[in-house]
Amino acid sequence: MAVKIKMTGRAGTGKGTCRKLRARGVAPAVFYGPEFRESVVGAVDLKEISRVANAPNRETNMIDLELPDGRVEMVLLREVQRHALTQNILHVDFYQLMKDRKVKVAVPVRLLNKDTSHGVKMGGILEQPLRDIEMMVLPREIPSEIVIDAAKMQLGDEKFVRELQMPESAELVTPEDSVVVMIARPRSVSEAAEPTDESPAEVEVVGKGKRKEEASEE
Repeated sequence: MAVKIKMTGRAGTGKGTCRKLRARGVAPAVFYGPEFRESVVGAVDLKEISRVANAPNRETNMIDLELPDGRVEMVLLREVQRHALTQNILHVDFYQLMKDRKVKVAVPVRLLNKDTSHGVKMGGILEQPLRDIEMMVLPREIPSEIVIDAAKMQLGDEKFVRELQMPESAELVTPEDSVVVMIARPRSVSEAAEPTDESPAEVEVVGKGKRKEEASEE
């Protein structure tokens, strides 16, 4: 179910105008898309947009955006500009979705049972090289997230992008041979104890030889 957000009109686009908007609890916003030659500038309530912008799946969360003229468009939150220190929202961009046109999205990956998988219980280290998977997909098939259950993963197991279930219309942007999650084997005691070129054992042998030579000279 899409989130509903209302975009109100605003006059001016300068920094002073934007600061005044944020002081009133609204964030400057821009809407654009394939059917609009010119972008529409406006503002949205900070509390409403924060619920979407701070969600893990913000890039795939579809929004019913009411424009200043009353027209409602299905959109995605394309960009969120934040203050470098406070992380407060400074500006947001909305992108128009068209039902018959694919859109590029980064779908977040969520792992289940990552701390209780078989491999982790055996001492393995769970690693997740990919936090999201990029694809081109029709709006009606945009997944909010991709879920992977790590419960049965064993030591050394890997899950690749090609093994995951994707929407029918999806065209992968992320290479299909990319590893999404793996359980790495821990270094064995023997590996950790292997002597290097300058191991303590060799130093000790050299030291003993030196002491014998010194003793004979005495």
